[in-house]
Amino acid sequence: MMKKRLLVSVISLLLLILAACNTEEGAREQQNQDDNISSINTSENSKSYPHTQPIKIQDAKYKFIRVEREQQHRQQQQTDMQQNWQAPQQNQQQQQQIQQQQDQNQQAQQQQQQQNQQQDQNQTNQQQEQANQTQGLSEFESKVVELTNAERSKEGLPKLKADTSLSNVARKKSQDMQAKGYFSHTSPTYGSPFDMMRDFGIDYQSAAENIAKGQRTPEEVVNSWMNSSGHRKNIMNSEFTHIGVGLEKNGYYWTQMFIKK
Repeated sequence: MMKKRLLVSVISLLLLILAACNTEEGAREQQNQDDNISSINTSENSKSYPHTQPIKIQDAKYKFIRVEREQQHRQQQQTDMQQNWQAPQQNQQQQQQIQQQQDQNQQAQQQQQQQNQQQDQNQTNQQQEQANQTQGLSEFESKVVELTNAERSKEGLPKLKADTSLSNVARKKSQDMQAKGYFSHTSPTYGSPFDMMRDFGIDYQSAAENIAKGQRTPEEVVNSWMNSSGHRKNIMNSEFTHIGVGLEKNGYYWTQMFIKK
């Protein structure tokens, strides 16, 4: 009887280890010496990423020609006669040219005004778009997006678009870490970050997550991530198009989510 119980226990333990290994398939986690930051990413899209069980994971980038005198005299006479005949026409032509030039100048001024107005409108639209993108984000969360895009711009990478829905997911993750007292990519409540994104209606082609705790300013947390190869790799990934940031100030839990739509 004791042997059977022992055998059942060993088999159960092996099955649990096998399930844990399978959940890591398609996801890569960066090991770090700093226990206060961690990164993970997946190339699986939201439709094919497998459902997983909550598993706690620790640790966490531009000639002239000669003419005879007589011939010259005749030519001069012809020229004088021609000029006398052409003078009225030339005056008329000059007036027409002046009027045409005035019309062209006026048209150019109107075009320039239209261009200026269009530029002003484009700038206003861009500012409004940026404001709409960060609407619903806290000051610290918006600053993390700004600093992250500044780092990408240094490397000639396109800016990530702030995604309010993704930020809501990131914020819930930070709140869950604080409430449940853990620091891990896998939540005992929501499972892996990729499960969590999908379950909250976020579609993606690929995704990644950076987390951190204890850093009290956006500058500090972004600097920490940039000094870690795995986190920097996520921030500098040229394929990602959108970003979500969530902060729980109680304990300063930070979550940064990236997706390619």
